[in-house]
Amino acid sequence: MHRLFVICVALAACTDRDVDRMAKVRDEICQCKTVKCAETALEHVPKQDVKSNPRTQKIAREMLDCLAEVYQSNAPTQDPDAPSDPETSDPASARKP
Repeated sequence: MHRLFVICVALAACTDRDVDRMAKVRDEICQCKTVKCAETALEHVPKQDVKSNPRTQKIAREMLDCLAEVYQSNAPTQDPDAPSDPETSDPASARKP
């Protein structure tokens, strides 16, 4: 009976460690403002098997939501009347003929 208790505690600790690591990666991604930053943070996701449970699934969902927000905020606009970004605009086009 004592061994069973020790095994259960050990398994719970492993799961908590996975949850903590995934939560740190989620926090990194959610703080990013650029796609490059988010993709770099995404590389920190644990490579070995992480046990799927409601907590890890929730964190993964939040991670993907943050990643989608970063992609959406950095996507080029499709509005032709939108002001252009002065850093990316062609300086030659700003000159008058």
